[in-house]
Amino acid sequence: MIGFVVVFVQTLCLGLPVYWGAMMLASVCGYYHPVGANGFKFMVWTVVAASAIVFVSARRWVWTQVAFAVLTLGMMRLLIAGNAYSLYAVLVWCVGLLLMAFERKRQKRRVSQSQMRPVQASVQQSGSPAPETQHGQTDYSYSHLVQRARYNFSDIVGMADTKKRLLAAAKEILASQDGYTGKALRKSPNRSRNGMLLFGEPGNGKTLFAEALAGELNAAFLMVSYADVASKWINETPQKIRAVFEQARRMPGCVLFFDEFDSLIKARDSGQTHSMDRDNVNVVLSEIVALRGTSVVLVAASNFIDSSLVDQAAIREGRFDYKIEVPPPDFEARKAILDKSIYTALGRGSVDAETVASLAQRWEGFSASRLDSLGGQLREMRDEGVSGRGRVTFDVAMQAMRLLQGRKGKLPEGVKPISEIIMPAQSRDALRDLAFRMKNVFNLEKIGGRIPTGLVFAGPPGTGKTQAAMSLAKESGYAFLATTGAQIIAQPDSWDRLVREARDIRPTVVLLDEGEDLSRDRRHSAVAALTNKILTTLDGAEGRVRDVVYILATNHYDQIDPALARGGRFEETIMFDVPVEEDMTQYVRTRLKQLAGRNYVIMPGTRGRLNVLLTGQSIADADAVLQKTIDAAAVRALRESVSEIRAADVDLAVASVFACRNARQ
Repeated sequence: MIGFVVVFVQTLCLGLPVYWGAMMLASVCGYYHPVGANGFKFMVWTVVAASAIVFVSARRWVWTQVAFAVLTLGMMRLLIAGNAYSLYAVLVWCVGLLLMAFERKRQKRRVSQSQMRPVQASVQQSGSPAPETQHGQTDYSYSHLVQRARYNFSDIVGMADTKKRLLAAAKEILASQDGYTGKALRKSPNRSRNGMLLFGEPGNGKTLFAEALAGELNAAFLMVSYADVASKWINETPQKIRAVFEQARRMPGCVLFFDEFDSLIKARDSGQTHSMDRDNVNVVLSEIVALRGTSVVLVAASNFIDSSLVDQAAIREGRFDYKIEVPPPDFEARKAILDKSIYTALGRGSVDAETVASLAQRWEGFSASRLDSLGGQLREMRDEGVSGRGRVTFDVAMQAMRLLQGRKGKLPEGVKPISEIIMPAQSRDALRDLAFRMKNVFNLEKIGGRIPTGLVFAGPPGTGKTQAAMSLAKESGYAFLATTGAQIIAQPDSWDRLVREARDIRPTVVLLDEGEDLSRDRRHSAVAALTNKILTTLDGAEGRVRDVVYILATNHYDQIDPALARGGRFEETIMFDVPVEEDMTQYVRTRLKQLAGRNYVIMPGTRGRLNVLLTGQSIADADAVLQKTIDAAAVRALRESVSEIRAADVDLAVASVFACRNARQ
C-alpha cells in the first residue's frame, strides 16, 4: 500500500511540470496572459513545478539543474510581462539560486563521504590508552589520509606513453573485478594481477602520476609514507601497516600509494637490517598478496629498485606485476611546466613562447621539480634587482637555472681571459669565436648555427691547452669539469659519473686532459673499450644532450683514431704551439715585472738573457724558469740583504729546469 502511495505521489509530481509547460507554451502563443491574478497563478505553478522535479530526483544533480532551469524560464516570463509580480519573480529566482548552491555543496559532501568510507574509531582523550580490539591490538585509523584526487591525466601535459602504460595497467588490474564493489570474479583468481611500481630519478613526478591515476579512475586516493606508519614501540609499525591495507580494503574503489617504498622493504639478507625491519617487510609482502582479488589498485614509488638495500622479493612479479619508469618530462611537458612556473611567479606575458621553447629543448633530462622551481628563482632575482622588470630573456633564465643548480663545476680562481693566453693568433681567434658562439647560443640557433659537440686541443706539452679550456668555460659562462686519461683507465666508472654530473649542471665544458692513451688508434690500443664508451657518449646513444662541450687535450695529434675526429664527435681542432720570439719577449717582460713587484730590482742584461734562453720554449717552461729566477734572487736577499735579479740567476734557473732534458740528450 505504501509503495502504491509513493508511486502515485511521484506520478503526480511529474505531472505538475507538464501542466506548467502547457501554461508556458500558452503564454508564449498568446492564449494565456500572465498578468494580474494570472501572473500570481503562473508564479506559484512555476515554483511548484520546480519543487516537484527536485522532490522526485533529489539525489541527482542534473535534475536539480533542470529544476533551476524551469524556475529561471518562469521568472523570466513574468519579468518580460512587466506586471506587479515582476519584482517578486526576481526575489523568487534569487532564493532559488541560493538553494541550488546549498544543494550543490550538500551533494559534494555526500559523494566525498561515500568514497572515503572511513574506519570508525572512537575519539580518545589526551593521555588515555588506545582502544583494544578483541585480539588485544590497537585499532588504528588512516581515514584522515584518504582524499579525493586533485588531478587526472588531462592536467598533465605530454608524457603520453607513461600515462598510457599507467592507465592500461590499472584497467587490467580492475578487469577481473565486478566494478568497484571489491568482489573478485572467482572464475580465474590466479590470473588477477596487481601492483604498479613507479621508479625513476627523484623529482620527476611519481607521486603526481599516482594521484592523477586515481583521478582518472574516479577512485579515492590513499597516500602513505614511512613516517605515517613508523613507531618507536616494538611491533607497532607492523600493526600500522596492516591497518593501512585494511583501510584500503574497506573502500569501494581506491588507489593505495606508498611513497618512498624502499624505506619499507629493506633487504632482509643485509647485515645492516634490524629484526624489526625484517618484520615490516614480511607484513608488507603478506598484505600485498592479500590485496589480489580486491578493487584496490596498489601503486608504490621508489628511486632505488636496483639497489642491494632493497628486498628484491618485495618487488618481483607476483607482487608488483607492472614496473613503470617515470622518466624526466618530455618536450611538451617541459614547455608546460616552464610556462606555468614563470606565469605563476611573474604573471602573464612575462616570457615569450620562443624563449620557453628554446629552454625546454635544451633542458632535456632535467627533473620536473627543478623546472618548476625556475619561476620562483626568477622572482627572487627580480626582487633583488639582479634582473630587470621586463620580459624574461634567455640569458636571464639560464642564469636562474645556474643558481638553482648551485654549482659551476671545478673552475679555479684566477683563470686568465682568452686574450692573455700566449698561443698562435689564428688559434686564439678561433677560441675567441667559439666562446662568442657558446655565449650567444640562443641567437645562434635561431639563424641555423650551432656549437660543436667536441673539440681537440692539440700541441706540444706546456703550450696552454688546459688553461685555454678553463678560459673558454669562464668567458662563455659554462661550468667546468676535468678528468685525465689515466684516471679513466684506472677507474672506468669515473667517466659515467663525470658525464652524469656534466649533464646535471649544464651548460658545461668537459676537459679530457692527457688523453693520448684513450684517443689512440683502437687497432693499436689496449683500452679500446674505453675509447668506444667515450665515442658512444658523444654520439648521443643515450640521447644527445645540448650545451655540453667535450674537449680532448693531446700532445700527439698524429696518433688520434680517425673515428674520433669525424663530424658529431671531436669535430673541431684548435692547434697550440710554442710562442714565437716576439710573443715570448712580451710575455717575459710582463711576467717578470709582475713577479718582481717592488721587492726586487731587475739588473741590466737579465731580460735579454731570459729572451735568449726561452725563445722556442713553451709557456709552461717559461713560467718555471721565471719562478726559479725569483727563487734564486730571494735566497740571496735573505742571506745578503741584496734585492736584485741578475742574469746569473737566470742561468741557474735554466740549468735547474732543463737539467733532466739536457741529461737525456
